[in-house]
Amino acid sequence: MQNDDDQPNDRDEPAQTPDETAGDQEGGEVLAFPGLGVESPDAGDDGELGLGDEGDESELDSFTHEHYVASTTREYRGLAEAIERSAREEHEQQAVAASMPGVQTGVVGFEDVTGEETPDMEAMHQAERAQRSDLYLRIGTGLGLVAVLIGAVLAGGGWIALLLALIIILALGEFYASVRRSGFVPVALFGLLGSIGLLIGTWRSGPFAIGGFIAATIVAVTLWFSLVPRRDPLANAAVTVLGVAWIAGLLAFAYPIFQSGDMVNLVLVLVMLTALFDVASFFVGKTVGRTQLAPVLSPNKTVEGLVGAVVLTIAAGAGIGALGVAEPFTIRSGIVLGLAVSVFAPLGDLAESTVKRQLGVKDMGSILPGHGGMLDRVDGFIFSVPAAYLVYLWFGWL
Repeated sequence: MQNDDDQPNDRDEPAQTPDETAGDQEGGEVLAFPGLGVESPDAGDDGELGLGDEGDESELDSFTHEHYVASTTREYRGLAEAIERSAREEHEQQAVAASMPGVQTGVVGFEDVTGEETPDMEAMHQAERAQRSDLYLRIGTGLGLVAVLIGAVLAGGGWIALLLALIIILALGEFYASVRRSGFVPVALFGLLGSIGLLIGTWRSGPFAIGGFIAATIVAVTLWFSLVPRRDPLANAAVTVLGVAWIAGLLAFAYPIFQSGDMVNLVLVLVMLTALFDVASFFVGKTVGRTQLAPVLSPNKTVEGLVGAVVLTIAAGAGIGALGVAEPFTIRSGIVLGLAVSVFAPLGDLAESTVKRQLGVKDMGSILPGHGGMLDRVDGFIFSVPAAYLVYLWFGWL
C-alpha cells in the first residue's frame, strides 16, 4: 500500500492538460481558457466547475482581448507563416467546376475570359470546316450530275432512257441492300427483273405497262414464297414488291415524256424546278429556319425552308413561262408545274425519310460523294415525275 505522501498533490501541482503538454514540447505557449481544464476556486466539493457566487468576480471578467489573441491551438500554429509562404509561390491556374440548379455542371476556365481556344472550341471549328467541305462536295457532285443529265438529254430520248434505267437499277439495289441489313430477305432477282421488264414495257407501250409488270412481279414473288419456304414470307414479299412499285414504277412515268417532241424543254424544266426546290429548301431552312417540319422523320427540314422553296419554285416556273425561253411553257403552265413540284417533291423526300427511319439508316448508299446513295438523290423526283406527267398530259403536250 502506498503512502499518502507518495500520491501526487493535486492542489499543489495541477495536472497539465494535453494542449499545455503539447505547447511545452513544441515551444508554443498555450493559455487555458478560463474555467476550463483548471479547477476554479469556486469549484464545489464534487469537483464541478463554478463561476463563483453571485456578486463574486468571475475569471471571465479578467479575460481580455489580448488574452484571446495570445491564445492558440495546435491546428492554427504556423498558419501565418504558411499564408506568407503560399503568397510567394507561383500557382498554376485551374478551372473551376460550377454547379447551378437546373443547369448541368459546367467547367469555367480562364481561357473563357482571356479568349484562348479550348479543345471543345477547336473541335467545333473542325466540324464547321468539315461541313463547308461537305457542302462543296455536294455542289461539285450535283454539278457533275447535271452535266451528265444535260448531255444525255441533248443526245436524244434513247440515251436519257438508258441513263434513267441505270439510275433506277442502282437505286433499287441500294434499297434491297438496306432492307437486307435490317433483317429482311427480299427476292432481289425478281425485283430487278420486274423493274427491267417494266421499263422496257413502258418505253414500248406507254404507262399502262407499269401496272401489268407490277402485277406480274407480285405473282412471281408469291409463287416463290409458296414453293420455297422462307421466314416472314409476307414481310419479305412486301419489301420486294415495294421496291419495284415505288422506285421503278413511279420513275417510269418519265419515259412518255422522253418520247415527246418537246422532250428537251419538258425534261430540263422539270429537273431544274425539282432541283431548285431541293436547294432552296436547304439554304432557306439553314438561314432562317426555326420551326421543324417533321421532327421525327426529318429533323433538319423546317417550315420556313418549305415555304421559301415553294415561293421560289413557283416564281421560277412563272418566270420561265413569262420569258418564253422554254416552249411550250407559258406563265400559267409554269405556275402549275411549279406548284405540282412544290407539293410532290417534298412528299417524295418524306417518303424516303420514313423508310430510312423504319430501317434505322442515315443514307441508302454512298455512291455519290456528299449526297449518299442514288436513291437519296432522286427521292424528290420519284413523286414529282408522275405529277409532271399528269400536268403535261393535261396541257396536251404528250
